[in-house]
Amino acid sequence: MERVDLLDAFSREIEVLELTDDTMIYAIDQKNEIKDVCSIEKMDLKSRQVERLISLDYTRLWESFRTYSQMPDFFYAVNVLQDYRLRLRKIDKRTWENTTDFLINPEGEIINIYSLNEDYMIITDEVKGGPEVFETYGLKDCGKRYVNVRYLYEIATAKKYPIKDSHFDSLTEDIFVRPFGGHMSVIYEAFYKNEERDDKNGESAILWVPVRDFIDRVKAGLDAGFLTVAKAGDGGFDYVRIVEAGQDQVLFRRRDRTRRWEEIIRCTLDFQRTPAYELLAGYEVPEGGRVIYDPGQRQVYWSLDQEDGESCPVICLTDPGRSLDYDGQYGTFATMFGTDWLVTTYYDQVFVKEYEYHEYVAVHDLKNRTVETFAGRFEKGLNVLVLLRSFLAL
Repeated sequence: MERVDLLDAFSREIEVLELTDDTMIYAIDQKNEIKDVCSIEKMDLKSRQVERLISLDYTRLWESFRTYSQMPDFFYAVNVLQDYRLRLRKIDKRTWENTTDFLINPEGEIINIYSLNEDYMIITDEVKGGPEVFETYGLKDCGKRYVNVRYLYEIATAKKYPIKDSHFDSLTEDIFVRPFGGHMSVIYEAFYKNEERDDKNGESAILWVPVRDFIDRVKAGLDAGFLTVAKAGDGGFDYVRIVEAGQDQVLFRRRDRTRRWEEIIRCTLDFQRTPAYELLAGYEVPEGGRVIYDPGQRQVYWSLDQEDGESCPVICLTDPGRSLDYDGQYGTFATMFGTDWLVTTYYDQVFVKEYEYHEYVAVHDLKNRTVETFAGRFEKGLNVLVLLRSFLAL
């Protein structure tokens, strides 16, 4: 476990795209008198040497690199134009070359993009509702003026195929494209209302379908052909959520609110698409507080934030022997880093031209029982904790 101090390394905010034990890839805006430029750079965390990978002629927005983690070999740099069209530049992660440059005309305002492969993507688009829209996308009239629709976008032809599947009539969504059951697959977490009962928590399900099957069915005007990994109601559990969609496995949690009981389950598939489930952990969730999931260390924590000066408990639900507490003056529990460090975050008042609230990080050394505070924020890798300057002021 290593801590890397980069608090003075950057004069502008950076967006971390990828973090390993040895390197950090990030995006940063460059000062240029002629045009706005954003560059993607790679830093060697040992030597602090920086390599510029590619420069792009626009100012970075936070949504610009939303597709970075979706595909192993490429991503799209997304630039929102003044007329709401999207300019997408396809960047090869191996050569860092801009291989494709194209525009997408939205139906309304594009909310999310999910790469399926080199040729297709799923797009979530917020549009004005109406009978024609509901019929085209197989949606129910929910009484809202604007609704989210999803379509399959074919990059070569710019053709949009409406996704007509009741599972996509969802309040929220989380879509992953991962190897699963011997296929590159769409893994979809849906959360939607159940009209048959008044339940503010709604219904939820985790679904999957091979990418190739999904594309073929949607282009043919059929539903998506989803198969169920887990759904609310199974085994008496009220809802399910993805913890991590990894390589050939899905970790999910399911909770019984009545008993305040939660379980972490690993699901795998064989080539016959038969699911296998393994119970990894089961625990009672205390009332109130926050539950924090750390898939990297395979632990689940519960924390109750207290007022300054009070002791804040952090209970490890999956391994009670790792439970501890800390001084509440250091803010909110953020993460554990190995067994030696606990990290909390808070805001503190600072006078610049006037009083502002700046971000702070506190690193609690559990062995030496000491606390160090830093004006900034942090990024966490598997075995590295990076401290960064924060430019956020409230």
